[in-house]
Amino acid sequence: MKNFKRVLAVLLAAALMFALVACGGNQTQTTTAAETSETTTAPEYTGEKVKVAAIKGPTGMGMVDMMDNPMYEFTLTSDPTEVVSLIANKTVDIAACPLNLAANLFKKTNGNVQMLGINTLGVLYVLTNGTEINGLSELKDKTIYSTGQGATPEFILNHILDKNGLKDSVKVEYLSEHSELMTKLVSGEVNIAVLPEPFVTIAKAKNSNIKTAISLTEEWSKIDSETMLSMGCIIARSDFIKNNPDAVAQFIKDNKASVENVNVNAYTEIQKMIEKEIVDEAILTVSSDLKENQIESAKQQAALETISRCNIVFIDGEEMSKVANANFEVYFAADPTSVGGAVPSADLYYVAK
Repeated sequence: MKNFKRVLAVLLAAALMFALVACGGNQTQTTTAAETSETTTAPEYTGEKVKVAAIKGPTGMGMVDMMDNPMYEFTLTSDPTEVVSLIANKTVDIAACPLNLAANLFKKTNGNVQMLGINTLGVLYVLTNGTEINGLSELKDKTIYSTGQGATPEFILNHILDKNGLKDSVKVEYLSEHSELMTKLVSGEVNIAVLPEPFVTIAKAKNSNIKTAISLTEEWSKIDSETMLSMGCIIARSDFIKNNPDAVAQFIKDNKASVENVNVNAYTEIQKMIEKEIVDEAILTVSSDLKENQIESAKQQAALETISRCNIVFIDGEEMSKVANANFEVYFAADPTSVGGAVPSADLYYVAK
């Protein structure tokens, strides 16, 4: 848990710093440093570029600083399934993806994928609009709305409800799109919803009556304090790792540095993410009732809260394998096909020598 505690310390430091100062789409795009950076002069890099795929939203947010590094060429996508073909066809060398997708790719490529690190913990939250919920037990006999039926959000929610004796007393209705559910929550058509970041921040900006009632990440940890809910990771092709150990080591170093900067400098980093279309600019939407001298502070607060709820980390080594394996066990119990038919072997995990 050492890495996780260090990240929590960084988040708390960011919150303190803030207090002292008053404080999307389905298109894919490929960018290099020369195309995305106008204000930063990156050092010249003459070697072969490392090709990286990143998913818009929390899974890709922790790599934002690397997108100005000429060592890397990034492909941004909003469709996690596209990562499958990008890795399988060797179009990219490294990719950020949902945790269970790593297990499926490990199976699909006959082991030609290894996990470099966990980069996102839980990003799912129970939100309310017009209904008072102060704890998980108060969901009993209520209807909640969610997305991700047949996928990890459903497995996670069912696991938490089941372990708390609520699975048979809570009705869950599923919608297909996060944006559709968010709209219904904002309008009041839905009173209790499970949504991921960054939709949590956007929904709360659109309607001040929406409250964050429950963190599913915290509820997961209450079930088993020895592990953590994890939803995103970094994978690389095994053949690329074998042939480019120095590049992999540098990638991990750069990714850790970027993650730390994102957690410490939330407002600056969110602005970069908006510029690079990793997140929607609606994240920084603030109330129209604010005075002009209050707007900047409100935007800083929105950025800080967004980053804190996204749980962006970089956990590698033995802790990575322990956390990932615990999650895979839950997914496998819910639906074996969600992890490729079996909990992956230890060969999935890359440990630097």
